[in-house]
Amino acid sequence: MGTSQSHPGSGGISPLVPPWADDQPQQTLPPPSPVRFKAFRQAFGSFVGSSDDSKLKSALGHYARKGTGGGSVATRKFGSTTKAGGALHGFLTGGNVTFDGNTINLASLSGIPCDIAINKISQLFTSNGGDSDKIGLAMDNALTEALDGIATFNLNAITDDVIINVMISYLSESIFLQIVQDAGKAWNKAEIPSQIVKAENALREMIKVTVDGHLANQLKGNIRSITATGMTQIQRAVIGSVWSDWEAYQ
Repeated sequence: MGTSQSHPGSGGISPLVPPWADDQPQQTLPPPSPVRFKAFRQAFGSFVGSSDDSKLKSALGHYARKGTGGGSVATRKFGSTTKAGGALHGFLTGGNVTFDGNTINLASLSGIPCDIAINKISQLFTSNGGDSDKIGLAMDNALTEALDGIATFNLNAITDDVIINVMISYLSESIFLQIVQDAGKAWNKAEIPSQIVKAENALREMIKVTVDGHLANQLKGNIRSITATGMTQIQRAVIGSVWSDWEAYQ
């Protein structure tokens, strides 16, 4: 991916929830512990160097309990992510978006190369600063995976199953990118580049399996009746459930 070692990771004195991400700013946050990432990064570094899935689970347990301050705080940390995901879902289920003075919907993208359409969709829901880079990359990856093999974008390609896959992949990838960043120098425990690739793949798979387990059943059968706000709330609830699962990992 090329992202694993490009960021030193959040510092211990950084806020548990960045101001631009917080969707509940009126609620007080606990003070951040200066060493809140220490146990997570030690366990994650051990995982990167060994490819031992039990060490990955241990790392995620530390990350959920202490690194991010628990599920109720983590849902706020992903506030801008879930809001963008709700907007993306609204667009994929027939909504209009005004961008640079133009009204854009799925029909307006029909007939153009699929990779260009994907890029345009991602641009609609990202802005400068904050988590925009991670949101844009997560959308790009989710749409590219769901629309794999489609050369020219068309409305018929956006089936219910595609929308479900996009939403699962988008939330999974968003969590993945945040953990990759927060792991910081723990990635340096890899002795050879292939260990990084293997660790990324294992982390991404574990996240997606957990997210899928909580999200898929909520979307099947009613994906087009969920509002953008409803999808935002569903994503928040799923993050809380995922964190609850991880907090049990020792």
